[in-house]
Amino acid sequence: MDEYQLEIQSIRSTLNRLRADEADPELIEEYEAELRILMALYAAAMETLEVGRNDARLRTVLAELEYGEWTMENVYSFVYDAALDMDESGHDLAARVGQTDFVGALLAATE
Repeated sequence: MDEYQLEIQSIRSTLNRLRADEADPELIEEYEAELRILMALYAAAMETLEVGRNDARLRTVLAELEYGEWTMENVYSFVYDAALDMDESGHDLAARVGQTDFVGALLAATE
């Protein structure tokens, strides 16, 4: 289990405890949103990482963008930064992350 999965697990545990304690619904909603976002970022990073294992162009572009070698940490950093730059326009960030082609975004970053 990597550090991202541990963080997701920690938030799930906190969320379960808050629900069991019947905490403030707004607080529960905040944790649910955070969990959705982290899960979307993790899934996007894992998908991008897998594609890049067989595509040298992606590994080269990531390094050219100064994220470093093709590792989960560096790919996640790229995905995270790209997600922060998204125009949410009132949309759920987790949904936007899930709909984004980060492989394409990575390749487009050098154009």
